[in-house]
Amino acid sequence: MQKTLLIIGSIIALSGVAYWALYVMGHIEGVQLSGHGIAAMAIGLFFTIVIGFGLMALIFFSNKHGHDERVHELYKTMNESNDDKTE
Repeated sequence: MQKTLLIIGSIIALSGVAYWALYVMGHIEGVQLSGHGIAAMAIGLFFTIVIGFGLMALIFFSNKHGHDERVHELYKTMNESNDDKTE
């Protein structure tokens, strides 16, 4: 339950920040942002956040399932074999 509330709260907070950014961008003196510009910015912010969440989820998924350890062990083995060749 707490996890769900945390996710919902984060989404609401990020939406608020995105709305505030659009509001500030729309009220800068000398700069007019059309409806198309606001839509483009909103879509860009949305996809940026989605990609960020997706990449972070992949990092946690990879770490949880041990993919990082296998790569680390392979890298360590390759370095040891390269050290043997240089000696």
